[in-house]
Amino acid sequence: MRNVWFQIHWLIGITAGVVLAVIGTTGALLSFEPEILRSMNEGIITVSPQAGTPLLPAELLGRVGQASAGKQIASLTVFSDARNAARIVYAAEPPARRGESRYVNPYTGEILPRAKGEEFFRTVTQLHRYLLSAETGKQIVGASTVGLLFLAFSGIYLRWPARIFDWRAWLTFSWAQRGRAFLWSLHSVLGTWVLLCYLLAGFTGLYWSYNWYRDALFSVTGAPKPVQGGGAGGSERGAAAAVPGAVDEGQSREVTLAWQMFRRYVSAYDSATLRVPAKPGQPVQITYLDPRPPHPRATNRVVFDAGKLVEHERYQDKPAGSKIMSSMFSLHSGRFFGVPGAIAMMLASLLMPVSAVSGWLLYLGRRRRKKAQPQPASAGGGASHGS
Repeated sequence: MRNVWFQIHWLIGITAGVVLAVIGTTGALLSFEPEILRSMNEGIITVSPQAGTPLLPAELLGRVGQASAGKQIASLTVFSDARNAARIVYAAEPPARRGESRYVNPYTGEILPRAKGEEFFRTVTQLHRYLLSAETGKQIVGASTVGLLFLAFSGIYLRWPARIFDWRAWLTFSWAQRGRAFLWSLHSVLGTWVLLCYLLAGFTGLYWSYNWYRDALFSVTGAPKPVQGGGAGGSERGAAAAVPGAVDEGQSREVTLAWQMFRRYVSAYDSATLRVPAKPGQPVQITYLDPRPPHPRATNRVVFDAGKLVEHERYQDKPAGSKIMSSMFSLHSGRFFGVPGAIAMMLASLLMPVSAVSGWLLYLGRRRRKKAQPQPASAGGGASHGS
């Protein structure tokens, strides 16, 4: 049985391992994307505070709408920190799934230049999720993610030590070793170090790969499925809509009233995103982060209709299952556990290419050894897997 597990382990390792090396490298690059972009874009993502207070959301939408050449505005994000630029997202134009986003000076409403590095990270994200190949790449990534989970479990089984409670047997290797022995020790011990990160990345990564898996997670956790366009846990009342280029007087009143009500119910926030309805009289949804959120996706949501609060959903009040489902991306990236979690996931991702290369070297070395062995006169010998 051990030999069967070993054969499957190396077969998956030399096939899916190549894809996993790409996924790991790109995942590591994406680990600190917000911080990298922020450091590269002073004056675009960050602005110099000016005298007076930033424009109110309705005023921002009005000025941006006039400068948007008829484009539809899907949402506006503002920040409590006066050093942060506001951000608008235009409605997507088919066949695109997401619209263009731009940063806006919160004091003047000026649309700022495109942020440097965003296109690079957009390409890295597509490579990480789809291998730049849409549906085909998505299926390859999904199958490779299943392979990662199998490699993790089978790897632990194959190196199960005689003294299972001896941590040194699990987590240490000797630098004095040479050749194949060192390579095997490096491959197996590094895999043990990052085992939990790989399991977390694998089980959460499948959320974006297979609809049946995602539906099963919602069923198991008891969390409500997101309504198309409404976000996780959303509703049709709060579904995102689009504001035609210039905001008319009626829409401006709706936004102004909703913002006043929002500030009445929410005393402090880190960021707030307004999804404004296309027509006056429709509900206005605002999603926001608390000043010190547990992680970047721990959003709260309020919906106002005709100046009345009709829904206020807070992250901290959600059942455990709903918290897990709305935190899937933060779990996948490690941000759920703060900066230490993001660092751990980044290092684990960087070790994926190391595991792939060391696995290939072990495989090629085993092939060379097998060819060098004299063949018996009778039927060929069995597979040798060594350690």
